[in-house]
Amino acid sequence: MQNEDTYKDDFIKKLLKEVDLEEPSADFTKHVMDDVMQDWLTNSVSVKKRMPLKHLIILIVLILLLIMILLGTDVHSIVASWEHPLIKQINAILIQPIHDLLIGAVDRIVNLPVIVYIIMIAGMTLALFDRVLNKKLQQS
Repeated sequence: MQNEDTYKDDFIKKLLKEVDLEEPSADFTKHVMDDVMQDWLTNSVSVKKRMPLKHLIILIVLILLLIMILLGTDVHSIVASWEHPLIKQINAILIQPIHDLLIGAVDRIVNLPVIVYIIMIAGMTLALFDRVLNKKLQQS
């Protein structure tokens, strides 16, 4: 194996002796860096940031609040009482299906077995505990 390495090394040395190596021009580095910079400007890299957990929680709370308002005020019955044909069409196409979907979803959530709620609370507690523990370990 060492003989093969020596052969390769000697072969490369022989090739390099036969070939004249060119010296780069004085502004070679400048040209290369200009090319790199042009490529970087045309194909810039963008980093997408994840949504912070705080913003995600606020978004979820706002959606839940909107759902509770829609269920609590019964927007469907208010809009259904209006006599305008356009409003009646919007009610039939958009508001009524959303209302039915929300009522059905709330009924299904309320009728879930207790074990599902226990598992959900346990999972959220473990995730919170893991996050707090990781922060404490990083600080120390």
